[in-house]
Amino acid sequence: MLRATMTVLAKTSAELSSESVRSLYNQLIVRVKEISHLEAASGLLQWDQEVMMPPKAADSRADQVSALAGLSHGLKSAPALGSILEELEKRQAIQDLSADLNPFEIANIRLSRKAIKDATSLPSELVKTIAALNSKSCNAWAEARKESNFAKFAPFLEEQIRTLREKVSYQMKAGICEEARKINEKARVSLGLKDDEKCYKGYYQALIDEYEPGFKEDRLQLLFNDLKKNIVPLIAKIKAKNFQHDNSFLQGDFDVAKQTAYSHRIAKEIGFDTDAGRLDVSTHPFTGGPHPTDVRMTTRYTANYMMEGLTSTIHETGHSLYEQGRNPEYYDTPVSQALSLGVHESQSLLWERMVGLSRQFWTYALPLLKEQFQEPSHQNLQAASAEQMYKAFNRVDPGFIRVEADEVTYPLHIILRYEIEKSLVEGDITVAEIPNLWNAKMKEYLGLDVTEDRLGCLQDTHWAFGLIGYFPTYTLGSIYAVQIFGAAKEAIPNLDEHLTKGEFHVLKKWLNENIHKQGSLRESGDDLIHHLTGKSLDSSLYVQYLTAKYTEIYDL
Repeated sequence: MLRATMTVLAKTSAELSSESVRSLYNQLIVRVKEISHLEAASGLLQWDQEVMMPPKAADSRADQVSALAGLSHGLKSAPALGSILEELEKRQAIQDLSADLNPFEIANIRLSRKAIKDATSLPSELVKTIAALNSKSCNAWAEARKESNFAKFAPFLEEQIRTLREKVSYQMKAGICEEARKINEKARVSLGLKDDEKCYKGYYQALIDEYEPGFKEDRLQLLFNDLKKNIVPLIAKIKAKNFQHDNSFLQGDFDVAKQTAYSHRIAKEIGFDTDAGRLDVSTHPFTGGPHPTDVRMTTRYTANYMMEGLTSTIHETGHSLYEQGRNPEYYDTPVSQALSLGVHESQSLLWERMVGLSRQFWTYALPLLKEQFQEPSHQNLQAASAEQMYKAFNRVDPGFIRVEADEVTYPLHIILRYEIEKSLVEGDITVAEIPNLWNAKMKEYLGLDVTEDRLGCLQDTHWAFGLIGYFPTYTLGSIYAVQIFGAAKEAIPNLDEHLTKGEFHVLKKWLNENIHKQGSLRESGDDLIHHLTGKSLDSSLYVQYLTAKYTEIYDL
């Protein structure tokens, strides 16, 4: 119905030239919102696939998400939408749009222009192919993970790499991600390649730009080198103490139903609105959903280790608060969306680490946990102090699984994935080499011997969905989180006291105003952080945070 109306209302360039800026903007937003509604429906189908869909529905679900992707791509490629954006671009070149539009509305024009340029650079068939592949690949990954057999997933990953390279090639030809094109051209000259010879150097830069706009891969390399240089020795110092804080009171038989009730309580107390979202269980914890009024997050529980379910829940609650906190004046428009995945991750990590792993949190939350688990088998928990909980939850203990990693070893899990996927995309390694390379890096960085694929290269769902270039945003998020929390502590008097009392709404409100409602108003995460703190993203501040915290915890 709406599409038919839009077709009737489509205007010629001459007609658009006589329209006011406000009228043009309003027409743009009608079309942008329809695209958002389609993408929301697709997001809901993807959530269902990971949480509730029966296994035999995999092929039909692939067809469904492919069809929706084709419809969305068609709307983005519609000449009427292109004409409106073209006219707005002409106006912007000759007049100051701020006389007619506010900064959020001007940002919507910029972001819509970029989204449309990205979309129209790709053939519709490729868009539908990618959507169908992601659905089938996810199902194949889940089956391969169950069997701990990377070879079953390998053909799908090979296809993901092929389609991602094809996608980037189209984007570079369309003038998208100029930095990637420059890297590629320089590499071709250096290697003496002819025009018809393949070269994938710079392709990873294009993928990073999709998740962390404006962030250069060479800067990422410098940040990660700095982290490796400082974190590896810190881990060595902790190991050299030959001492570990007791966490026996976190082990045993923790009834999953009671864990669920406790996790739900903490999520709601932190600020998760259950009238605008839900919390379920999935193989891999994630946050999704179609709209800020319908946010779907998942976690997972382990009966014999309560810590995993709680930290995953707090982490995903941080993501969900960002989604639920988006600016309601601009729902279903680009400016209300998260600025970048690194900024999004900063919100989950801020709540998980700066809050959930703090002394203040456990002073408040431990009595609630003891209420939940009063059985004789949990006598050790009943006897534990807030200080013991703080040190138990902050143990540095290298392990195989990224989502279970402590905050000191976590960056090395990310650096490992970054190094492998960059080499894979740019043609330096093959898919078949991944298991051995993964295992070798785990041994080098964390001193661990991976014995099965399920504990190694099959543990994450990201590659199954073609989310390559995504992993670095987790560690960027860690760095953002430290700087954002520092700004919050400066802005909120007695923040530690509020957290000790469980008054999480004070921090949530500050984040709503300064991060969540800002959406994509700024052009990059660096711009947001600089506006908020007066400094750009700085890995040295993250290193200082880790060093100070764990020097005190382990008496280094």
